[in-house]
Amino acid sequence: MSTATFEDVRTQAEQRLEKNLKIKSMIIDRLGLDAEAEIVSDNQPLFGRGLEMDSLDTLEIVVMINNEYDVLISDDDFEAFGSINALVDFIEAREV
Repeated sequence: MSTATFEDVRTQAEQRLEKNLKIKSMIIDRLGLDAEAEIVSDNQPLFGRGLEMDSLDTLEIVVMINNEYDVLISDDDFEAFGSINALVDFIEAREV
């Protein structure tokens, strides 16, 4: 059983932060939102008082994630849209 070193953990954390920032930037650009990716919290809701996405925005994000990560989000995967962290967790669990 291998033990992760501090550097391994640090590298994984940095990669996660980069992916979160990339996805936030992609969402902001794709939806034409007036926001800065660095300001949007990784735990901010995507619907409601968060980024205020609606059902058409959801479709845009589904297509974007499929094109960028080759990950399909189905109608049953609504939990993926809880926040940026939830979306990244969903993607990482299904990436090829």
